[in-house]
Amino acid sequence: MITKCRIAIVGGGLAGTATANALKTFGVDAELFEAAPALGEIGAAVSCSPQAVKALWGLGARERVDAAGHRSPGEYTRNMQTGEFLEFRDRFKLAEKWGAPYYSFHRADLLDALASTLLSAHIHLGHRLVQATQRADDVKLVFDNGRTVHAQYVIGADGVKSVLRQVLYGDDNPSYTGQAAWRSLLDARDVPEWILEPTGQTEWVSPGAHVRAYYIRQKKLVNIVTQQDTGEWVEESWNKRGDPQEMRASFANPEPRLKALLDLVTDCMKWGLFARPINDNWGNGRIQLIGDAAHAMVPNAGQGACQAFEDAYVLGRWLSSGLEPQEAFENFRRVRIPRVHGVQRLALANLKFKHMKDLDAQKAALAAGTGSMHGKNDWLYGFDPVAQWNQMPVVAEQYADPVVGPAGSTTTNTTTRPATTTSPAAAY
Repeated sequence: MITKCRIAIVGGGLAGTATANALKTFGVDAELFEAAPALGEIGAAVSCSPQAVKALWGLGARERVDAAGHRSPGEYTRNMQTGEFLEFRDRFKLAEKWGAPYYSFHRADLLDALASTLLSAHIHLGHRLVQATQRADDVKLVFDNGRTVHAQYVIGADGVKSVLRQVLYGDDNPSYTGQAAWRSLLDARDVPEWILEPTGQTEWVSPGAHVRAYYIRQKKLVNIVTQQDTGEWVEESWNKRGDPQEMRASFANPEPRLKALLDLVTDCMKWGLFARPINDNWGNGRIQLIGDAAHAMVPNAGQGACQAFEDAYVLGRWLSSGLEPQEAFENFRRVRIPRVHGVQRLALANLKFKHMKDLDAQKAALAAGTGSMHGKNDWLYGFDPVAQWNQMPVVAEQYADPVVGPAGSTTTNTTTRPATTTSPAAAY
């Protein structure tokens, strides 16, 4: 079976459905192709900071998004072994400053909110992409169900193992970061309130590891997600079952709150964290990559999904701007790549801080205001995708792309996008 469409979005996860919403909202024809037999997100929770909430609001699903979100008051950071208070990040103040809340979602709830606004006739399930060929006047997409689609333009939202990225760049796989993660969901009724007091969101940090726990689904569930340095290879998989005993053993001598929380875990998942090098390989010609397909990053700035939502909104605006789609893609990359590069570097820096081996140095950094990413990054949270979608981003100097200046000198620049490549694994 051979069909034609103007714009094909490959991938029906959060990035793909957000983009489909953006294009629908801005009057751009698109068809969504998803491998699974039903739209559904694997994974437990996703956090969304104010600037990304603004992007979601701009997609035309504000009421559904707000209904699905749990508003986070803020996060307490404690020492994992002693329980000593280290830092409080007030997200109500953050929301007040930037005009949008900080939400936590169950991933499935957010996906449902985004998918519910789309026309079912434009969603094609059971379409796993196996081959793509970029040609002079279209892109030929071949799916494992035997269907062939000729799309004039393609948006690749097909995740960290993107087929479209391989088509464009060959063996350009994400690299293992040396980080392993665990996740678990608990019924909030089973979790004593004192464990997550006083805000319902706590992060425990120790040398080489951290654990976060917080409410989602209007305080009906508690999401637990962890991260630790490891010398062993761990497979990249969102749905590989883990051993709760092994999970507990990963965090030595936890303080009473954390121990009580981990003791409640009876079911968990384990996976390895992979990230893409910081580079400009986001697409060319008739194919544009977004989200993890373009810029998978370590999850230490809470920005993986957020940047995908920004991508969706900004790309939708460019495609509806009157430019030819390929020119719109080029402008999208021009304004998005410098910002996302900065976020990728921020996530790497924040991981280093969380896993510092020297606890005294960690506390000193916090006291000096140089440790945590939160509260200092106006360039990150202050971005307004609705008002600034076509503007070159401002990026803090320490995270900006390096630019080779006159006579070979190296400077930083927030408005020029060079072709940079930095391996995420090199940051550890």
